[in-house]
Amino acid sequence: MQDWLFLLLPVAAASGWFAAKNHYIQKGRGDPGQEFRQAYCRGLNYLLSEKTDKAIDTFASLLESDRETIETHIALGNLFRRRGDLERAIEIHENLIQKGVLDTEQRALAQYELGLDYLRSGLFDRAEIIFGNLIDHPGRGRAALQQLLAIFQHEKEWQKAIECTRKLARLGKLPHGESVAQFLCELAEEALAAHRNEEAFQWLEQARAEDTGCVRANLLLARMRMRDGLYEEALLALKQVEAQDPAYIQEILEPLQICYERLNKSPAELMGYLGYVYETYGLESAALALARQLRTERGNGRAIEHLQRVLEAHPSLKTLNAMTGLLLEEKNGAQREALIRLDRAIDRLCAGAVRYRCSHCGFSGNELHWRCPSCRHWVAMRPVTAGRSGSASGFQ
Repeated sequence: MQDWLFLLLPVAAASGWFAAKNHYIQKGRGDPGQEFRQAYCRGLNYLLSEKTDKAIDTFASLLESDRETIETHIALGNLFRRRGDLERAIEIHENLIQKGVLDTEQRALAQYELGLDYLRSGLFDRAEIIFGNLIDHPGRGRAALQQLLAIFQHEKEWQKAIECTRKLARLGKLPHGESVAQFLCELAEEALAAHRNEEAFQWLEQARAEDTGCVRANLLLARMRMRDGLYEEALLALKQVEAQDPAYIQEILEPLQICYERLNKSPAELMGYLGYVYETYGLESAALALARQLRTERGNGRAIEHLQRVLEAHPSLKTLNAMTGLLLEEKNGAQREALIRLDRAIDRLCAGAVRYRCSHCGFSGNELHWRCPSCRHWVAMRPVTAGRSGSASGFQ
């Protein structure tokens, strides 16, 4: 990186010198001469010797005499930022702005680059002020809004993020799939953690009104209602997930079974629903949930028969693992010993499986994140399923 920087600095110097030369020639003053070249080289030497203050003073004097080197100075500051020398980048960009010789476009560009310097330095409050002053600029407004949105999300200022998202949505596509509904869900999560249930409910109602396809809002609402003992309302919210995104059905199966039990609903009704989900979507999670319910209500034999059909239609390690577990309860002697070894081997194979994968960057894990920890895209972490389409990444 150091060698690369040193190679680019002379290029920046040359571009600045030629710009100045052309500037003077156009004004009929001929070659800017030895004095200009010496001053520019002196500034570069100061930079290479890490005498930043002297270098900035030298370049500042050139800036005062020739405004056509402004882009070169901005590029030099950007180079330092990419290199990681954030203090130098900030000094160069601040100096440009303070000199007061910039036109409107140049000032906006220098301010935007300074905002990026602050952002990279972790000075979020300063960056917010800079970008906030640029949101109405015709050329930099959208980019400034995007940077503000990143800051608000990092600082968990969800209401500011909502306002920023609405403005960006009017300008076009959002950079990382941000949505008002997700930020409302974040506010609901915070309220739930603080036991402000009524406030959480209000945020979730707003999220559901904002985006009727927001799975997260219904899952949170169901969790709230179950905690309050309102299992009928929880069941209603859970069953709405199917229409929103069938890939997330596996997220509702366990709470749905709890709701059926607490409401004393017929086991046959629950098995009917699980059977419907499996037959409609071929979801492994629904097949396994139905097997567990069949074992409880009708014994191992019926559960084994069901899993045999599942394996023929949609073979998978998890289903095979469930089958060996049931067979272990049926077999004795040498067959049992062989099944134990097989079951242990399948357990090891299943241990490496992941439950969720990001559809944007491929990041995978066993915890559902509504915002990918790797690429920071929202609602990109999808359950890894085995539906009828044969896809292992859910229903797209």
